[in-house]
Amino acid sequence: MIANNSTFALSDTKDYETMEMIQKPEIWRPDLLQLCKSYPNSTLYFDYPLSRETYFGIGGNASVYLEINQVNLLTQIAKFKTDYGLDTFILGRGSNLLVSDTGFRGIVIRLTGQLRQLTIENDLVHAAAGASQAKLAKSAARYGLSGVEFALGIPGSVGGGLIMNAGAWDSDFSQIVQNIRVVTNRGEIVDLTTEQAQFEYRKSKLDNFFCVIQAELKLAYSDSHQVTKKMKDFYQEKVQTQPFVSGNAGCMFKNPDGYSAGWLIDHCGLKGTKVGGAEISTMHANFIINHGYATSRDVFKLIEVIQLAVKDKFGIDLQLEVKLLGF
Repeated sequence: MIANNSTFALSDTKDYETMEMIQKPEIWRPDLLQLCKSYPNSTLYFDYPLSRETYFGIGGNASVYLEINQVNLLTQIAKFKTDYGLDTFILGRGSNLLVSDTGFRGIVIRLTGQLRQLTIENDLVHAAAGASQAKLAKSAARYGLSGVEFALGIPGSVGGGLIMNAGAWDSDFSQIVQNIRVVTNRGEIVDLTTEQAQFEYRKSKLDNFFCVIQAELKLAYSDSHQVTKKMKDFYQEKVQTQPFVSGNAGCMFKNPDGYSAGWLIDHCGLKGTKVGGAEISTMHANFIINHGYATSRDVFKLIEVIQLAVKDKFGIDLQLEVKLLGF
């Protein structure tokens, strides 16, 4: 049903007595409804299928799915989830995520509105966490700014890219970040330096906070046409070597020191290996493809097959790059 206005949507179809949440739903649900009604452009659903919101197209339902378009509500939700002891997850664009078949018993949040904005002043880009990395790369190119060409082929959000220090072609976010703004678990807004973020290869300490909301990126002046050409060349190389199809979450594993995860998996002879509706890509072995009927259990079994084979053949423990939710 629709409550109060067309931009505040509610869907309540599940008996919450069976949810076994940390707090009984009748304790926190009315308060959550009341809180969100104070922000009429927010969107709230109960028992929402996360398969609709991920590139994999796999996974069960979230207890709560909430779209937030302003910082004030985000800070209020941070306090709310802490007060009630509820689990939360910031979804980003769902491009690097595998959701359990049983779903997620907590609040899943997607950033919209002002939390997706980009502004450019001279060689500085103020990028909200909900903006796509592709939009960031294209916007910088139009202004003749170099440094984020690598981001065009990464389908995730800026916030997700910061948390995992996303990158490609020897570039990543840690090289261009000036500072980062986050919301703490108590709803406080805090500015962090790059040193405090503690960037490493495909990880940082930013996931210790409730939510990343913005970053200031310092880029280099360049010629707009040259930046665009470099960006397109990177993108074309990626398209030619990686499976740009629906039903995958990008690279499954981080590259271990001195190796390509895809090379290791390929040399275990695993390309084309299938479990149910999931398959290790025949184009790039570090991708798992959902052929439209895979379950998260199918994908997870393939993850285990890969890790065991690489460990047995090379003695290397592959670490997941894709995030897991609800496992």
